[in-house]
Amino acid sequence: MMTKAYQSIDVPFEYRHTCWFCGEPYFESYAFMPSPNYEQQAAPVLLPCCEECYGFCHGLKVSGLDLLRDKVKEKLHRKYEQHLQIGVNWTREELAASEFEGKALEGFRESAWAMFEIAKERVNYSGWPLTIDGLPVAGLTARFQIEFDGIVYTSLAHATEQLAQAYAIPQSYLAQVLEVVGRQRLAYAIRFAKSTGGASEEEREASIRSLQHLVAEEAALDTVDPEASAGVDVALDDIQSLIIARIQVMPQAIHWALTHGITTLHQLSAQEEAFFDDFMPESELVAFTYFNGLQVYFEKRESDPHWAARQDPNRDLFAKINSSQG
Repeated sequence: MMTKAYQSIDVPFEYRHTCWFCGEPYFESYAFMPSPNYEQQAAPVLLPCCEECYGFCHGLKVSGLDLLRDKVKEKLHRKYEQHLQIGVNWTREELAASEFEGKALEGFRESAWAMFEIAKERVNYSGWPLTIDGLPVAGLTARFQIEFDGIVYTSLAHATEQLAQAYAIPQSYLAQVLEVVGRQRLAYAIRFAKSTGGASEEEREASIRSLQHLVAEEAALDTVDPEASAGVDVALDDIQSLIIARIQVMPQAIHWALTHGITTLHQLSAQEEAFFDDFMPESELVAFTYFNGLQVYFEKRESDPHWAARQDPNRDLFAKINSSQG
């Protein structure tokens, strides 16, 4: 026999008539009963929903409210995947300046950014803290969620699935890269996988091995490497490009390192975001190419001190940094 008793969550005044899952207008309350019921919950909990999230809830069997929330969010992500990808492919300004022709494409230009923002707000909506009769609902957690480029994902696995599709990267390859660099470097993992994921399986395996080596080098230097100095003033024309292990190291990247006082892999890693902030306006591919070449360059300088001291064509420029640090 089904119980007729329900537990209604407390709804703050400002959230009346609001879906707890996505913030859209209220349609109906969903009676949630965990399955399996590990905590021996005695009665269903009523959750205010919009019509769409109410439909998503039906058929979901999960053991907790946070898991129900995450499953609903994942369904929203999948349904509005194309809307969310608008933010991957364009900025608001690029859409406004685009020269789409034809009635349908002109309509897309005018409405696309609004569609993206609505979808983004819904998947990012965090709801209000759940209480029943003033007492917090136990067991709710958001610690597995991850944010990338302003979008919240329910977990690293969910982010990997959605971002691999958005950026046309093999999902298993992106997962391998993330396993090496860690979830804290998701942006770097995507850049790395985008630049190497289109190669053959053998080349991707070689890229993973190279990445593992670089990460190991960074970890080894982590506790002993000094902070970067203020840098030195160097003319771009005074810097020589070079090729190491078939990777071209561009003068622009070396110039950036010298002017920022960076001489090691660890220091470069610490300034990774600043590097990409400076070069991304040129293009994402240019920024990653520069960064990858600089990593290879510093690895060569650190692993072969004799080469760094005698054969590196830019050794005198780096010596200026070393003398200023001393």
